[in-house]
Amino acid sequence: MRFRLAFGLVAFLGAGSVLFHAMLKWWGQMLDEVPMLWAALTTTYIVLENGPTSNGKYGPRLPWALAAHAVMTSALVALSSGRWQFVLFHISFGSAQLFSLYRVYLIYCRHRERANSPTPLLFKSGMGAYTFGIVCWQTDLLFCKFLSETWPVLSGLPNPQLHAWWHLLVSTGFYCLITVCCYDRLCTLHGDRATVGWAGGIIPYAHLSEGKGKKVS
Repeated sequence: MRFRLAFGLVAFLGAGSVLFHAMLKWWGQMLDEVPMLWAALTTTYIVLENGPTSNGKYGPRLPWALAAHAVMTSALVALSSGRWQFVLFHISFGSAQLFSLYRVYLIYCRHRERANSPTPLLFKSGMGAYTFGIVCWQTDLLFCKFLSETWPVLSGLPNPQLHAWWHLLVSTGFYCLITVCCYDRLCTLHGDRATVGWAGGIIPYAHLSEGKGKKVS
């Protein structure tokens, strides 16, 4: 359920981003930003609750606390405007995001020495896409006028649309890193039956192989 929610939110925020940039309306911005908050907090739950029992380490208190935090931060982001809205969103999203990235890094550290583990490739691909996406975002933010007006005149080439690449790359990074968590969860529950397949040779997905496996410590 947790992974369906995480992957679903990544897909939903992709659709929200398209609507926002196509319409440039307030409600479109909320469809872009609020799913990002919820996706980051869902990932926070995933990286905190990865024990072998169904009740989890923290019990029902953790999801309720994260849901309450999500509602509160969503309301703050939706009801504020201007610079305050920008600051509140990035503090709320960024703190959950950085914590989750650190915990995913710890998962990577646990798996990287194992033979044939898919985790190093997934983690490095996810972080690479994520980092390059941030570079695209910041470059577009700092040099927007140059890229949209001066660059086409000087080069004869169109605006590279780095903001669009930011959304694509960050979503790709999110997907790969959540897949790392999904694979780690399957290792916890099913041991070495956990594996990663590649749809079309390019899209990774975690699943169980046939046969009985032993728990992976």
